[in-house]
Amino acid sequence: MTENSSTPPYAVGIDFGGTSVKPALVQGVRIVKRATPFDPQGHSAEETLRLMEASVRELCAELPGVVPVGIGLPGLVDSENGIVHGLSNVQGWNEIPVSRILSERLKVPVILENDANAMAYGEWLYGAAANTRHAVCVTLGTGVGGGLILDGKLFRGAQLAAGEIGHTSIDLKGPSGPYGNLGCLEMYVGNHHISARALEAYSAAGVSAPARECTPQELDLAARNGCPVALKLWEAVGNELGAAFANIVWILNPDVIVVGGGVAKAGERLFPHIERSLQSRTSVVINRNLRIVPAILGNDAGAIGCAALALSAAGVPCPQ
Repeated sequence: MTENSSTPPYAVGIDFGGTSVKPALVQGVRIVKRATPFDPQGHSAEETLRLMEASVRELCAELPGVVPVGIGLPGLVDSENGIVHGLSNVQGWNEIPVSRILSERLKVPVILENDANAMAYGEWLYGAAANTRHAVCVTLGTGVGGGLILDGKLFRGAQLAAGEIGHTSIDLKGPSGPYGNLGCLEMYVGNHHISARALEAYSAAGVSAPARECTPQELDLAARNGCPVALKLWEAVGNELGAAFANIVWILNPDVIVVGGGVAKAGERLFPHIERSLQSRTSVVINRNLRIVPAILGNDAGAIGCAALALSAAGVPCPQ
């Protein structure tokens, strides 16, 4: 399609989560149109691919043609060859050549990316990491993911798995993570682990928990209301994140660490503790100009980043 040179080009970004696949038509940093989300659970990979194809065609129905597509997925993804080796929490996605299948059907470039990398790319282009050369983006949710922008480029590593901060250790004698690494960060600050720790803390204090689940959102509200158990837990989580971020700073020396995901919404109850913990573990020489900031694109970061990566793969520059 022909577009005005000052108008950002269109692309489709698909945020593929464990319980919701959310396709969107994207123009720069703007979500132009959203397709109806759907749950991949209970569908075969082929059924889900057909639903994604239908969503892309629906989103492009009013355009002259189908536009490039980017898909962000949680799990082991070969972004160079467009193959899904396996997905977190979604069965039946082993060695699926997603890019080839959808490219042949849609007749446009289709790229795959790890969802945390897509979020990082979106925040670097248009969000909290804009105008930096070296950025680390961390997503705090059920799991803990990360993406690296080094020297102005998305860095994926030798096996395309760089940035997995959730699987790095903060305690060599801690609980075993999914891949056998003792004391990995995700075992402390993943959503479910925070909730379990909260319930234990309330029980130990002899205080009734504010909610049955004690989700991070409920703990944030409790902390806002001055609950000492919740405040102490957020301090512990901040100290642990600060320790993990200190390792990043010593290795990569980034300009900024962007923190996104549900846990990051704790805001002022969390970020000061992260900063104090990190500063106590690093030299002022390398932390003096470091910024630790919340992500600003919210739940749209993945779709926006995927769309931008799809345009880049198609040889279309994305304006910053």
